[in-house]
Amino acid sequence: MAYFWVNEAQEYLQSLGFGSELPGANDRVQPVRINQWGADNSFFTDKKAEIRFGKGGVDDAEDAEVVLHEYGHAVHHAQVPGFGTSVEAGSIGEAFGDYLAVAVGEHAAERYGWPLKADVACVADWDSVTYSNAPHCLRRIDSDKTYADRIGEVHADGEIWSRALLDIRTALGPRIADRIIINAQFGFSPDTSFTAAAQTTVTTAQKMYGKGAANAVRAAFQARAIPGLT
Repeated sequence: MAYFWVNEAQEYLQSLGFGSELPGANDRVQPVRINQWGADNSFFTDKKAEIRFGKGGVDDAEDAEVVLHEYGHAVHHAQVPGFGTSVEAGSIGEAFGDYLAVAVGEHAAERYGWPLKADVACVADWDSVTYSNAPHCLRRIDSDKTYADRIGEVHADGEIWSRALLDIRTALGPRIADRIIINAQFGFSPDTSFTAAAQTTVTTAQKMYGKGAANAVRAAFQARAIPGLT
């Protein structure tokens, strides 16, 4: 599972043009360790640039979306070394991991003709069966949270950003949205704020696809009441 989904994620990024017409996004061999963290948790460590999957309950590497979420952290680190040094940057990191899990999963379902039998916006519903009530979700990417709902915890606050990314995807379609979203991340600082990252994403959309795309991206962030966007 870990090998397949890490490979699938990088193939998806390359299908978007990363590593050819756009800069590569973690286009390298990705070290992964499974069942070697003695708790039901997983993480990306920038010390060795590797992903470690925990065990207990449903072992984390059994859930494709957990694998893909952690790969999202590896992508961010490759794009911006040390990314996530502020609460808002950390929240963006968690949000992108959740969003990437959904994006790659949907792409794989279409690629292989797999039926989608789960709620797409519900992330890691297999892993979370052991610690959540039905419907089982680690997090969702379709939350109605806005900037005013921040509580200073990166996973919770990340649901604000991931909803904006989902709205961009809905407005522009998966390919254009993901090219913009991921390409914009090269311009983030390690301690970026929601406002700065949103502005960078709008600017990237303008450069890549013009005014219409920039307006759609701006509207998605404005709907989350992220300040500083005009």
